[in-house]
Amino acid sequence: MLDIIREKRRVAGLNGEPILRDESFELLLKLVKEKKSKRILEVGVNLGYSGIAMLLTNKDANLTGIEINEEKAALARENYKEFGVDKRAKIFLGDASEIIPVLTGEYDLIFLDGPKGHYYEYLQNLLGVLSVGGILFADNVLFRGYVGGKVKTPHRFNTTKNSMEKFLNAITTSPDLKTEIIDLEDGVSITEKLR
Repeated sequence: MLDIIREKRRVAGLNGEPILRDESFELLLKLVKEKKSKRILEVGVNLGYSGIAMLLTNKDANLTGIEINEEKAALARENYKEFGVDKRAKIFLGDASEIIPVLTGEYDLIFLDGPKGHYYEYLQNLLGVLSVGGILFADNVLFRGYVGGKVKTPHRFNTTKNSMEKFLNAITTSPDLKTEIIDLEDGVSITEKLR
């Protein structure tokens, strides 16, 4: 089943869908398996392939997704059904900026792949629903090489770059968190909540 998802992801990528890159995808699944993550939050569902893969990786897991695009959310729900994980996955349709602050309960794993300029804005509320020992996995944290200065930032991306730098500073300097930033593809960060 995971091989079918991998192929669907490949096709979606060829069609211009913003999907999690291959090595980052495999790293995410490895974390789900190692940590035995049962309650997963996905910010930015798109077509649902990453969520399906996480649910297939851990048969005991449940997924809550947030997606702003109604059409994508509908397609993701169809994909959940196709892979038989629809009973373990739900999607909140709307703006993550409005949904994240009102989330309740705790999550073992949060996969953050929404609008890059909002990671810092979401952070405090996400940490509020992340369980102690839980993982926040964020994609695109090096943002096309602009973060960290590998590539000169075009003016139109300065706000996003600055916001991402604030996010990275917050997750790497807090004594309550242990963070690894991995220079893989577009950059991922893996943050464990210590207390």
